[in-house]
Amino acid sequence: MLSNLVAQIRGTIQKHQMLTSRERVLAGVSGGADSVCLALVLNELGLDVAVAHVNHGLRGAESDTDEEFTKELAGTLGVPFFATKVALSGPPPAASALWLSRRPLPGGEANLEAAGREARRQFFIETARRRGYTKIALAHTRNDRVETFLMNLLRGAGSEGLVSMAPVSGNTIRPLIETGRNEVEAYLTENNQSWRTDSSNFDLGFARNRLRHAVIPELESRFNPSLIQTLARTVEILEAEDAWMRAVADQWLSEHGRKEENDFLIPAAELKSAPAGLVRRILRTVLRLAGSGLRDVSFGHIEAVRALLEEGKSGKFVQIPGGLQAAREFGRLVFRQAPAAWADYTYELKIPGEVYIPEVGKVFRAEIVEIEANQALGQRVFVDGESIGPYVTIRNWKPGDYYRPVGLPAGKLKKLFQRARIPRGHRMRWPVIVADSTIVWVASFPVSREFAPRGQSQKKVAFEALQS
Repeated sequence: MLSNLVAQIRGTIQKHQMLTSRERVLAGVSGGADSVCLALVLNELGLDVAVAHVNHGLRGAESDTDEEFTKELAGTLGVPFFATKVALSGPPPAASALWLSRRPLPGGEANLEAAGREARRQFFIETARRRGYTKIALAHTRNDRVETFLMNLLRGAGSEGLVSMAPVSGNTIRPLIETGRNEVEAYLTENNQSWRTDSSNFDLGFARNRLRHAVIPELESRFNPSLIQTLARTVEILEAEDAWMRAVADQWLSEHGRKEENDFLIPAAELKSAPAGLVRRILRTVLRLAGSGLRDVSFGHIEAVRALLEEGKSGKFVQIPGGLQAAREFGRLVFRQAPAAWADYTYELKIPGEVYIPEVGKVFRAEIVEIEANQALGQRVFVDGESIGPYVTIRNWKPGDYYRPVGLPAGKLKKLFQRARIPRGHRMRWPVIVADSTIVWVASFPVSREFAPRGQSQKKVAFEALQS
């Protein structure tokens, strides 16, 4: 007969559909009480389980003893054991199975913690893949979830950040997420099972330790003795509401958003009319679709992008951490990889002849023709061959360029681009054909009046822009 705790954890597994009877589970075990409990319970439930351990080497001999303890635990349970030793800073150990090359960074505590999590994540994923385990089980408890909730709340987070440590995330499961730390230790004591205690867990120099050993006990004493259970329930409520908002945002994007090559586009007017909370969620979702992991993307970044929805913002853009850019281009918001700075380019096109312009991915061709075909616009135009010399120059647009296209008002090329609704990001590299510093033709527009063929023209030249 299963103990109360094991039955409770089995209920959590079933409630969140974490496992099927045939799945193989790789349990991340540090040697601490929570992870030892996880290994024992999964084994008691009769699952095909293995133990994986990462030795960070941060506590010298103490870390090595943790690894030995975990190895012995796996042997006692009769399950496979996989381990690796990593270095989070400094030179790699001689026999390291996994090496993370990192320079010490500002805010050492948070960065060291993040590096440790990433080391474990990489090792667990790779071991599961190579050894054929379908799920990775982590030993986060109800207490861990509440602590993370409070940490994120104090730092400033939206509902997404407040509901971290989901019971199921891809192939990662957290069977102890509804179990309290006191229940874990009681279970281990009843079963005469020892565990390792990480001495650094009591170092109040770490924010999480201060929260765990000072702040939460004070709140429990002065406000609510059942604080952990109460806040765990709050997180569960927020989790359901967050899932609902995520579904609403996904539905909105499926109806209004679209992918265009490597860009993601959404209509500004429709988004502006949505409630502010939904707009923020949609923007975060779009950034993910555009390739952002949202790391270092702050509320300020989201609000700056939201400001692009206002009138008169066309041509403005916001740089997003991680190399992304959100730009307002007339009636739409465009999310893309931030473009590299464009250098000016200049090429010579002989008549007749052709030249490839890699900056725009086009081949420009010049031909001497006798008959003018009915193609005066677009990517092929005809000019008076007697008004130009043996070659023309192709360069990118420059501020101040003045153009007198046939059938359109003369003026600065910038105004023509605006009327044609050509986004600012495309203008800087737009190809312009010039002869003796005078514009002959701008691709996609009519030829210049000064160079248009006349009835008495004896020589005609066709210019054509071809996609390479």
